[in-house]
Amino acid sequence: MFFKFVKRKEEKREIPKLSQQEEFINILRFAEKVIRDYNSTKGTGRDLGVDRHPIFEVINILGRKIQSDYMVRLLTVEDESDLESFISPFMFKASTILTLDGRTYSDLINKKNIRREADLSIDTVIPWPWKRYRLANALTKIGPGRLLGPWKEDKNNHFLELWLPLGLYWVNGGNHSISVGILQGNGKVSTDEVYDISQIYDHVTCDGSHYIREFDKEIIGKVDNIELAAIFEIGRLLTRQSISF
Repeated sequence: MFFKFVKRKEEKREIPKLSQQEEFINILRFAEKVIRDYNSTKGTGRDLGVDRHPIFEVINILGRKIQSDYMVRLLTVEDESDLESFISPFMFKASTILTLDGRTYSDLINKKNIRREADLSIDTVIPWPWKRYRLANALTKIGPGRLLGPWKEDKNNHFLELWLPLGLYWVNGGNHSISVGILQGNGKVSTDEVYDISQIYDHVTCDGSHYIREFDKEIIGKVDNIELAAIFEIGRLLTRQSISF
């Protein structure tokens, strides 16, 4: 006797749409799990032959989404990007008072007397490509076999700012050519603009919708980019765990 097995068509599972705050919380839970699971393994990262904590790969996932969103947007507009530029601090205005004694962002960050080098293939580097023709020009001219040859650092044009403990590099110069280096997964850029923002976490929190001043619970900024907001709050986890890039 032959039996005919008929495979029923599986019904498509509907995934409920989450609010921005729910997505934000899920990202932080994932980050917490990575930190917890890694810390539960025997030995330190160096003992395991790992150069850096895997939480920085989580930050990089979020950073790649930001990179992609900004580059894709530039392809769709006619001339200039309509997306907001990245000006430190991105969370709120630099002049915002954050403490009872009147201190602002610039009073709380700590400039480190060190030089660091960003690897465009693996580090979280956030450029703001804003001019359509400039990105097209950089893409067509930079690279093996192209007019300007393989990507290389331009010390007169490429400027980065590094935030610790996050390992987040902001591009303050050379946005279009650095974008090409990221796309090609090639190149390194050095900087001595290195800042530890750990003290900010004593005075500012983020709930996924807003940045909030601690001493009076006042909203000081709106979350326009959930990935950047999540990266900011992951920094709080790093600070508590004494993890730094």
